[in-house]
Amino acid sequence: MNDNRANLGDYIQSTHTCYRQHEKYKERIRAKFNYTCQLCGKPGRDVDHIIPFAISHDSSPLNLRVLCHQCNVDTRRARKDANLPLEQWYESIKTELERVKEL
Repeated sequence: MNDNRANLGDYIQSTHTCYRQHEKYKERIRAKFNYTCQLCGKPGRDVDHIIPFAISHDSSPLNLRVLCHQCNVDTRRARKDANLPLEQWYESIKTELERVKEL
C-alpha cells in the first residue's frame, strides 16, 4: 500500500465487497480472533466467510472468521455437498450468525 492512501481504515472500507482481501486486512481479522479457529479452538490462519461471498457479497469483519485449515476444508466440503435451498441453508447457519452478533 502506498502513501497516497489516507489510512488503512479507508482501504479496508473499500474491500468489503471484494472476494479477495488484502493481506493486512486478513491479519487484522486473525488478530481479532487471536489466531484461533472459531469452530474447534485450535490455532488457525484461514480467513473464511461465514455467509459465503457468492451469496452475501460481503467481506466485512462481521462476515469473516478464522478457521484452522482442517475446519476450513470440512466447511467448504459441507457447503459444496449440501446443495440446500436457501431457506434450509440459512437454518443450518443460524447459530453461527447469532454467535457473531454477540462479538
